[in-house]
Amino acid sequence: MGHVAGVAYAGAVTKRIVVVGGGIAGLSAAYTLQKDGFDVQVLEREGTPGGRMRSERHGEFVVDRGAQFVASSYRNMRALVDELGLAAKVRRLKTGRGAVLRDGRFVSSDYAGLRAIWNAKDLRLESKLRLPLILYDLRRNRRLLDFYAIEKAAPIDDASAYDWALRRFGREVLDYIIEPPFASTFTVLPEHLSRAFVLATVQYLFSGFRLHAFEGGNGLLTQTLASKLRVRTGVEAARVAQTADAATVTLADGSTVDADAAVVATPGSRVARLCDTLTAEERRFFEGVRYAASIIVFVMTATAEADPGVYGVGISRREGVRLYGLAMENPKDGAVPPGKTMFNCAFSEEYAAELMGRTDGAIVEALHGELRKLPLRGLDRTEAHAVHRWPELVPQFYPGYIRSLAAFQRRRERSGRLFFAGDYLVAPYTEGALTSGLRAAAAVRARFSAGDG
Repeated sequence: MGHVAGVAYAGAVTKRIVVVGGGIAGLSAAYTLQKDGFDVQVLEREGTPGGRMRSERHGEFVVDRGAQFVASSYRNMRALVDELGLAAKVRRLKTGRGAVLRDGRFVSSDYAGLRAIWNAKDLRLESKLRLPLILYDLRRNRRLLDFYAIEKAAPIDDASAYDWALRRFGREVLDYIIEPPFASTFTVLPEHLSRAFVLATVQYLFSGFRLHAFEGGNGLLTQTLASKLRVRTGVEAARVAQTADAATVTLADGSTVDADAAVVATPGSRVARLCDTLTAEERRFFEGVRYAASIIVFVMTATAEADPGVYGVGISRREGVRLYGLAMENPKDGAVPPGKTMFNCAFSEEYAAELMGRTDGAIVEALHGELRKLPLRGLDRTEAHAVHRWPELVPQFYPGYIRSLAAFQRRRERSGRLFFAGDYLVAPYTEGALTSGLRAAAAVRARFSAGDG
């Protein structure tokens, strides 16, 4: 049974583990621990597990609520998908091409390689001459740029992406090459992103990053994992505490769940409030975890006219549109019925904060006010909308955060019965969240394989 022996050889009874949070991080931790022979229970406050990797059906349309794609380079996800027998359900997007909005029109955003940069008709000569400097930056810092160990980049976590890009490449590159893709993907402006994070992400993209999705919705992965686990939905954890011998989760209704250890797989910004027995080093770290908030609205139309033939569109704030970008769902197999279109739009953080408490109808009206500024057709044939409010959508790798994460990873004082999982510990992608779950499971296994209870 492989890892089961690691739990049992010390003569101990099967250890009970409670996982708080049923997103991809918590589910991957729980699934791995269950395979290792632990008695695992997952607590999820929503009525359906999956977290930010959930899919839902709206008539003929399939909406991916959070995670919009998976990538060919996600090695841990690929291994899990193969193990679960889901490989045939992972399909490459019909197009992964991107564009940016510039002067009111969509312009190709392909700048991969010196030839593409030089042939770009939308870039001034000064930008073409300065943009290749990013290749020098990547080469110079290549030992520090590791997608699976972003804490290695702590020595270059010394400036915002805004300051670095403006100084290094100039205003045009900042506004139309750096800001649109990062703001639309991570829901955060470059002044709130570390240059170390941007460099690590670009390095990862250059290593081969082809976009895929699960046929019928990316929630297929989390639903498959949940089907193999003991998951309690609709239960909210109010407190997670530890003693020298156990971990206890107190639920919102006052009942408790006792276990030998707990894996806390909630958004990192909630951990300090949830866990009052953290070490001082842990508390300092968790109090510094921040998330971008946004509102994502899916627009479903009765015509294919609204499909611009690309996958994603990034929008610079210089264009005067209060959206960070939009992503087309048509390139995904099984997401959109023939002859129709679906796309999702991310409000800017500022505008999302203004609209967060308003009705769905008011949000949709505000969205169409912004969409009228874009070169989209067929919006008069809209069939439906799906509005999703996300107070904690994506963790922010702001300037200084990677240094804080590195200090957390090497902390001397650690909670003995609490373990942590979430994309804020690796990278703000589904692969980062899944990887954090695998690492949390490994830490639990190491803790109890030592035979000290």
